[in-house]
Amino acid sequence: MVGLVRPAGVDDAAAIAGVHVATWRTTYGGLLPDDFLASLDAAGYEERWRRTLGERSDRVYVAEDRDGVVGFASGGRERAGETGYSGELYAIYVTREAQGRGHGRRLVQAVAGGLREMGLPDMIVWVLRDNTSARDFYEKLGGVLVRTQPITIGAALLQEVSYGWKSLDAIRY
Repeated sequence: MVGLVRPAGVDDAAAIAGVHVATWRTTYGGLLPDDFLASLDAAGYEERWRRTLGERSDRVYVAEDRDGVVGFASGGRERAGETGYSGELYAIYVTREAQGRGHGRRLVQAVAGGLREMGLPDMIVWVLRDNTSARDFYEKLGGVLVRTQPITIGAALLQEVSYGWKSLDAIRY
């Protein structure tokens, strides 16, 4: 079971929520206010993921290894009306302990497959400008910088950047 990526089901909501909260705390420590990160609640995220997975309009995948679910990714139709992109990688998170094992690449590959099934030929992703490890990851996958915009998370005003692939076939795994 090492390195398995599979479509997520409603029964995965609690595991996804746990990964979601844990990865936000490790990824965004120093970027977002500590009190905001401390306030994140896995139970609230579980309910949100349970709804998302029940609706089945987004494509959601989990990465598993011998320790269980260690990452997830979701995608679907581009949400903000960005010209030139019909698909979007909404979220991708892998626990710090499980990074560097190919889970991220496999999750992106799964989302890209889901976008293809939806008839979406391209993809955009948004990432915090100061999240250099994620930006490096998208650049290694061949993502091209699209633009920068402000975003407010909690009480913090930050900048986010987008990376795009004009063709899903251009993603370098």
